[in-house]
Amino acid sequence: MNQEKTEPTKVVCLKISNCGGSVLASVNQDSKLVHMWSLIHKKSLHIVQCESVIGCVDFGNERSQNLLAIGLYRNKFILWDFRKRSIILSRTNITEVARDQIESPRDTGFPPAMAVCRVNLVDNKLATVTSQCVVKVWHLDLNQLGPISCTCLHTLATFKPRCSVLDIQLKNGGNDVWSVSISHAAEVLENWNLIGFQTVRFQGHSLIEEDPGVTFEEDNNCLIIVIFPPVEESVDDDEDCVTAKMQTWTGIQKEQMGSRTSVSCLSISPCTKLVTSGQNDNTITLWDTATQCSRHILFGHTGAVTCTDVDMHKVVSGSNDRTVKVWSLENGDCQLTLPGDHTSGVSCVTFNDQWVISGDSSGEIKVWDFAVNSLSVLQS
Repeated sequence: MNQEKTEPTKVVCLKISNCGGSVLASVNQDSKLVHMWSLIHKKSLHIVQCESVIGCVDFGNERSQNLLAIGLYRNKFILWDFRKRSIILSRTNITEVARDQIESPRDTGFPPAMAVCRVNLVDNKLATVTSQCVVKVWHLDLNQLGPISCTCLHTLATFKPRCSVLDIQLKNGGNDVWSVSISHAAEVLENWNLIGFQTVRFQGHSLIEEDPGVTFEEDNNCLIIVIFPPVEESVDDDEDCVTAKMQTWTGIQKEQMGSRTSVSCLSISPCTKLVTSGQNDNTITLWDTATQCSRHILFGHTGAVTCTDVDMHKVVSGSNDRTVKVWSLENGDCQLTLPGDHTSGVSCVTFNDQWVISGDSSGEIKVWDFAVNSLSVLQS
């Protein structure tokens, strides 16, 4: 298969594998290619070519540790096995049955309404979210003796208007009880952005009504989370199709996470107790998801904060000032500004215990190795 030959463009997605942590996946803007890199040898391993523009990627863990989930603009997601170097599952994300119920008008200037713009792969569960803020949770049958199959467990639609920034996080609570959390930012008034956060708990096809869907009221403009629990399965000519039945949950809660400047990025912590938002006023806000109030506001960048990533202890941020900074979650202090500024604005960051990796608007990817205190640039 011929692979497209283009000049590097803005890096829009970076993910480090959870299987040994030595493989990096990178995606450039408007590209159909996923570049796989060895972080040990700092060289390209493989290029995955997809059928449409790629919106997002995520590595799995535990039973899915050898898999990479890829979300496509063409209303599809695929699973790629990076040890076998092959696609093992390709699936339409939103079927015609569900699309008729959840599709609503979109503003221009966004990805296609059904584009899969975030994926999160945890063990045998996959969460996808579209640019229209429609969340789907899938169960993956990872039987090693046969082909991979998947079943849709739940579909959630928030109908968030003008939603340009979002993140999603799955969490295994034990005893087969899971939660899916979504955070999203939208400009509701000029110079006023609201950041929403919802969590839905489930066990298989059953929703746990401890914290039902939320209706946020702001100036009488209500946002309703609509949940489509599957009630039966049928088969069409091409693939399994889950028929959905719409239900509305009406719990009400005030949305307090607001920003007086444009929100450019959001990240949910793995424990889902914290959301980080990067703003165009050069700041980062750490939000407590229980109280929906800010815990810290981080100052230090001299340009708009364009990307963040967060774990249980720290936040890494990138900015149009071409720098990457590491912050403490506990006290909000800046622990480190990585040496070697980018030549253009930083557009994407990711990290683990050994590496901090950043990509910029020119397509350059830099790797900071904490183990040996070294900075490298990945070369194709």
